[in-house]
Order: sequence, then C-alpha cells, then structure tokens
Amino acid sequence: MQSYDRRFEDILDSTEDLFAEKGFHATSMRDIAHAAEMSIAGLYYYLPSKQAALCLVCTRIFDRLDAAAHELHGIADPAERLRAFVRAHLAYMLRNDDAYRVLLHDMDALDGEYGDRMRLRKRRYFSLAADLVSRLDVHSAFVSPRIAAGALFGMLNWAPTWYRRGVDGAIDTVADTILAIFLGGISAIASPLEVRS
Repeated sequence: MQSYDRRFEDILDSTEDLFAEKGFHATSMRDIAHAAEMSIAGLYYYLPSKQAALCLVCTRIFDRLDAAAHELHGIADPAERLRAFVRAHLAYMLRNDDAYRVLLHDMDALDGEYGDRMRLRKRRYFSLAADLVSRLDVHSAFVSPRIAAGALFGMLNWAPTWYRRGVDGAIDTVADTILAIFLGGISAIASPLEVRS
C-alpha cells in the first residue's frame, strides 16, 4: 500500500474510533487531528470536513460489508446464501465494535450529498438481504421480503449489545441460531395475524 493510502487508512481508523467513543456531534476535527497525531492543517488535506470524514468512514464500512456479500455469488442454494450473508454480517458487526456504533448511531448525522450517498448504500445493502429472503423455499403469502429482511437486520444489529465472547459461543453458531429463529418464524406464519378489537 502506498504511504498516502496507509496514512489515509490510519486517519480513518482514528476517526472511526473517536466517533464510536464520543459520537459524531461531540467529536471535533481537532480531536481527530490529535488522535491521528497530525496538525489540523495536515488533516484537512485528507478530510475536508467532519461530514466528509463520517461519509468516508461509513463508505469504508459498507465497502467491507459488500466485499463479504460478494462472496455469496458462488453459492447456488438460496438458504446457504442467506446463511453465508447472516454469518458474514454478524461476524463483521461483532468483530468491529467501532464500525457497528458509527454505522448504526452516527450515519443519520450525514446531510446533503453525503447523506444521499449513504442512504443509497444502505438501501442497496438492505435490498440484497430482501432479495436473498425472497429466494427462499420457505414461502408465506403473508410475509413480505422487505418486512422479513427488516426483522432479520433487527436481530443481527441488536446482537452486539448482548453478545459476550466466551459466553454465547462461536459467532457462526450464534448466526445459525438467529437464522433458525428467523426461518422458523417465517415458516410458522400460515395466515395473517388476527386483529382483535
């Protein structure tokens, strides 16, 4: 990796750490420069604004999630493709606590073009999950793939708040358990929920 690229990655690491620790709004460009051990003027060479910094951190997170999802193309069975997706997503979230916090707690602070860009990335990633769900052999006319994908992400993205290494088992085992609960829920729905008055 070129020295510029390595320095840039180090700066993004420091930025991600700070956003995760203090939150986007409480972090200043001066804080980032200090953490990256550089002058504020030098920092602006890499990051033109705090909004740009957050956008670049979120972009890098989505790039890594997308890279893991790209591996799914070699899996023919729809259920195994979804399993691989769930395992990859959960592993990334549990092994990258800072990325998890920034993506789920700070990304909405982006506005303008940066916000539009990240909302598009989020929609694409969500659509991938919904498409994987729609291809399953477990069918229910009363469950939309979009709602099911939203429920699945809810289960996966909440896991970092309760998962404990050494207590809850291997990440793949946890992922498989979550997927089994998810698939069991879809399979159990044979009719729309009754609305009681």
